[in-house]
Amino acid sequence: MLNKKMQDKILKPRFVGFFRSEDGAEDGTSRSIRVAVGREGMLCLYWLVDETDGIIADAKFQAFGPPELILVGEIASELVLRKNYDQASRLTTDLLDRHVRERNDEPAFSKEAFTYLNQAISAIDKAAYECLDIPFAAQHEVTPIEHDFADMPGGIPGWEEFSPERKRQIVEEIVDKEIRPYIELDAGGVTIQEMRANGEVLITYSGSCTTCHSSTGSTLSAIQNILQSRVHPSLVVIPQL
Repeated sequence: MLNKKMQDKILKPRFVGFFRSEDGAEDGTSRSIRVAVGREGMLCLYWLVDETDGIIADAKFQAFGPPELILVGEIASELVLRKNYDQASRLTTDLLDRHVRERNDEPAFSKEAFTYLNQAISAIDKAAYECLDIPFAAQHEVTPIEHDFADMPGGIPGWEEFSPERKRQIVEEIVDKEIRPYIELDAGGVTIQEMRANGEVLITYSGSCTTCHSSTGSTLSAIQNILQSRVHPSLVVIPQL
C-alpha cells in the first residue's frame, strides 16, 4: 500500500524526461555542462552536471515498469538536485525510502519493492561514475540535510519529566536516524558530547564538517530545527569547535 506522499509523487512527477547530449556544453555563461546518464534495468537517470564544481544543476528520469519504479526515479532525481556527484553517490536506499515516509519509524516501501530502491542506487552510481574526472569542492556552504519541518510533530509530550538518561537516549536516536545519514553525504559526522539540564545540546563534528563554514550556519540550524521540532522547542544546539 502506497502512502499519500508516494501517491502524490507518482501522480504528479516533476522530473520525468531526459537530456540529450546537446543539452550539455555551454549553458549561456562561462560554465560547461555535462550530461551524465545512469541506467539500471528499466530505470534511466539523466543529470546536467556543472563541470566546474560537479554540482548537479538539473535531473530527470525515465522509467518503464510499476508505479514504484517511477517513484524511485522521482525521489532519486529530487534528492540529487543541487548536490555534487560525490554527495549523490553517498545516497542509500534508506535515505530514498525516508524521503517519502509518513512515520519516521516505518519504512515507506514494502520489502518486495526494495529492489526498485536498489535499482535507483545502482543508476546513481553509474551516473556518478561518468563524472569522476570533474573536480568538486571538499566543503559546501549548503547542508545536505533536507526536511519539511511543517510535517513534523511539535515535540514529545512530557519531555520535561524525563530523566537525563532518557532525554539523551531520545536525542541520540533522532540524530542517528534523521541527521547523521544526511551529514555523511558530505563525508562528515556529528557526535553528541553533552546534554545539559538547561536544554543545551553540545555536539562535535568530524570529517569534512570540521572545516566547513555551514557547520556553524545552515547545518547547525538544520540540526537544531530538527531537534526542536521532533523532540522539544527548548533544545539549543552548540557546536564545540
